[in-house]
Amino acid sequence: MNILILILVLAATALLSLVGGIALVLGRGKIARTIQKWGPAIAFVVLAYAVFGDIIPEVSEELPIIEMISFIVVGFVACAMIGVFLGRYHHHSDLHRHGKHADSHGDDDIKNKTQAYTMLAVDSVHGIADGVVLGTSFLAGIWTGIPACLATIAHEIPQEVGDFAIMQKAKIKTKKIIIYQTLSSLIIVPAGVVAYLVGEQLLEGLPVVLAIVAGFLLYVAIGELSCTIQMLREKSK
Repeated sequence: MNILILILVLAATALLSLVGGIALVLGRGKIARTIQKWGPAIAFVVLAYAVFGDIIPEVSEELPIIEMISFIVVGFVACAMIGVFLGRYHHHSDLHRHGKHADSHGDDDIKNKTQAYTMLAVDSVHGIADGVVLGTSFLAGIWTGIPACLATIAHEIPQEVGDFAIMQKAKIKTKKIIIYQTLSSLIIVPAGVVAYLVGEQLLEGLPVVLAIVAGFLLYVAIGELSCTIQMLREKSK
C-alpha cells in the first residue's frame, strides 16, 4: 500500500472521529445528543463486521482454529488490561446519565483544567494504540484496513463527544479544545505509519497480530453493546 494513501486514510479517520465533539462545542447540542444516543449501536455493528466479517475469516485461512482463538483471547484480555491501566472509560456512556443536559455537563469526576489535560494525555496514548491497530490492519490489505478505520470512527465519534464535553466543563476555550483534541486524535497517523512499516518486516507473523487485533476490537465492540443496552433500558423506564 502506498504510504501517502495510508497517511491520508489515517488522517481522515482521525478527523472524522471529531465531528460529534466539534458539533457539541459549536452549539449543535441536538446533533451531539443524537450521536450520543445512536453512536454505540452503530459502532457495535461496524466493529462486529470488522471482526467477524473480515479479520477472522482472513486469519482462519492461515492459523488453526484453536490457535486463532487463543490469540483472540490474548488480544481481548490485553485490551481489557490496557483499559484498566489507563483508567479509560466510555465517556459517552457517562454522558447518557445526564439525559438532555449531556451536551453541557460531562463527567462529574473532571473538575478542573489539570484533570482535563490529564484525560487528554490518556486519550493520546489511546490514539497511539488505535494507530498501531489500524497500521497493522492495513498490512493484510486495504479491504481489511478500511473496515478497521470505519470501526474506529464509529467507536470514537460518540466517545469524543464526551471528551469535548469534559474539556468544556473544565472551562477551556472552544478554540483550544478543538486544537488540542485534533492534535491528540491525529497521533494515530504517525503511530499507524510506524506500525505498518515495522509490520512489513514481520509479515510471517501477520496472522497472529491480526488475531490479537481482532481480540482488541471484540473487547471494544462488547463495550459498545453494553452502552447500547444501557441506553435501551433507560429509554424503557
